[in-house]
Amino acid sequence: MTEHTIDHDAIAIGLEALTRSGVGWWRVRDPQTTWWSPSMYALFGLDPSGPVPKPEEIFHLYHPDDTNTVARSWRAMFATDDPMEMRYRIIRPDGQVRHVVNWAQRQPPDAQGDRWIIGLLFDVTDQLEDAALFESERAFRFVAEHTHDMVVRTRIDGGMLFVSPACRNVLGYSPAEMLGKSPAEFVVAEDLKSIRALLQDRIERQELISPVGYEYRAIHKDGRQVWLEANPRLVLNGAGELTEMVDVVRDITARKQADAILEAARAEAEAARAEAEAAAAAKSEFLANMSHELRTPLTSILGFSRLIGADGGLSETDRRHLDLVQRAGETLLTVVNDILDFSKLEAGAVTLDATPFSTADLVEGVVALLAAQAEAKGLALSCAVGDDMRLCGDVARLRQVLLNLIGNAVKFTATGSVRVEASASSADGRAVLTVRVTDTGMGLDPDHIERLFDRFTQGDGSVSRRFGGTGLGLAISRRLIGLMGGEIGADSDGATGSTFWFHVPLAIASVEPDLAAGPDEGLPDRPLRILLAEDNPANRVLVAALLTPFDMHLDAVEDGAAAVEAVAGQPYDLILMDMQMPVMDGPAAARAIRASNGPGRDTPIIALTANVLPEQIAQCRAAGMQAHLAKPIDPAALIAAIAEHARPAEAWTRAA
Repeated sequence: MTEHTIDHDAIAIGLEALTRSGVGWWRVRDPQTTWWSPSMYALFGLDPSGPVPKPEEIFHLYHPDDTNTVARSWRAMFATDDPMEMRYRIIRPDGQVRHVVNWAQRQPPDAQGDRWIIGLLFDVTDQLEDAALFESERAFRFVAEHTHDMVVRTRIDGGMLFVSPACRNVLGYSPAEMLGKSPAEFVVAEDLKSIRALLQDRIERQELISPVGYEYRAIHKDGRQVWLEANPRLVLNGAGELTEMVDVVRDITARKQADAILEAARAEAEAARAEAEAAAAAKSEFLANMSHELRTPLTSILGFSRLIGADGGLSETDRRHLDLVQRAGETLLTVVNDILDFSKLEAGAVTLDATPFSTADLVEGVVALLAAQAEAKGLALSCAVGDDMRLCGDVARLRQVLLNLIGNAVKFTATGSVRVEASASSADGRAVLTVRVTDTGMGLDPDHIERLFDRFTQGDGSVSRRFGGTGLGLAISRRLIGLMGGEIGADSDGATGSTFWFHVPLAIASVEPDLAAGPDEGLPDRPLRILLAEDNPANRVLVAALLTPFDMHLDAVEDGAAAVEAVAGQPYDLILMDMQMPVMDGPAAARAIRASNGPGRDTPIIALTANVLPEQIAQCRAAGMQAHLAKPIDPAALIAAIAEHARPAEAWTRAA
């Protein structure tokens, strides 16, 4: 609400003059707190010596046809700060019917915080030229001239009877330039039709006061367009005929401009969000396709090289060549995994899986994996583990960090040694695992150590050219250690080697760690019939070769539709399902099997796929698959999954 400055002395003088001329004036704080001037009693024909009547005590003096108008006006006075003009009839106790005009407006809070409504009551029965009407017009003009909003009285035929001086600020015209003209002359043509329709609707419904105003554009005297807000009150004469409209018009150009700026900002933000989402979707799709296309051939490379390596009849030269093939494949797989891991970490899609483990088994196991690589370079790789403790944490992610730190030390050390030291301290049921990896390789510039943990960063450009890699390993390790609530870093004097370390808080395990199971431990003591749905011929041959040492019969099909058909005609203990296949993909085939009526609908399904992103794994679960195995295939993980999920033989008897 716009604040107004009111000259109270001027109002007092004006009200005194009105009282002398017979115009009544009154004020109300609430329906129970009312004050009348003496002339109010005279206008209503009441005894001035009596108490001030409450509104409900004089309601019977209003003309029966005007009581609804009076009631609506009374409610409106307490709901708006805009000036109000009401025309109605009163019936005095002596039977005289008088036409009156009641002008009222709610005032700003006084010193006590009360808000009063001040009103003027004019007896206009004796026509416009009467002195009382002249005084009412003067009072109306006084209020209109002291408000920042433009007050307008307009005949129903369109000519303006009164325009307050605020028109200079709103439209740039003087009152004299606007009097007698139609408001339509100042309205932008495109908005005029809708305004006329709104007014015509109100007139037809006799809606004197509308709860909702309307906004439109008007033409300023200087030629620019301004936005105005208006809600005219329709005024009836004594015969109930519509004669004029009274309007308070407000300039809302600044608000409209602010709304336009806000809307533009919203649109820009929405466009940026849509662009970011599209970029993220494109990135995810690219990573998914890249992972699938690389993992599919790597499955054959690594799988068959392991099978060939198990053949004891290879010559030393052939075995050395095969080791080079296997090492190259594993290096490429590491690159793929690094990129996917970092993408998942950035998206917050990595969760930790706490399981019991032995600190000695963890650290010594990783060192054993890298021993051959260190031996091939002539490096002394040693390990010292303090008191062995049983801890609980994500052992796979800890192993990943250890492989990165120890693997880097072996990779970047030309001569000398790599030493791994691990210890665990405990207090209050919690433990802290500390690992330090010290090498005698190239030193690190102390000023550049922190940068090593940034993504795509290595010591210098020559490092990537000499040793390869993505520059993501340390960045991934920092993210993983951070997820565990730990800290990771490095120390170096810049000349004689470096030490990489981390501290991780972990819970102390309450149970013994699981012992490693043999490759066939847990398999049912009976032949297993397994269905493989795989479109890649080499992978079908590889899975068959991996399962040959075990008591399993494998049926292989090339797509999901063939898998659905096979399950309908033959009972299986387990289904190995690729995700990306022609005709029908893996998830669609799994849903079709689950929706079938035959006993095969309950057959366990394991996804055996190169699709390894979190959303792809979730898609497998949602389609009704029990587990997910990533390609390249880990033979031990494959056999363990079959042992865990293969359907017991007696289940077929129950289902049949």
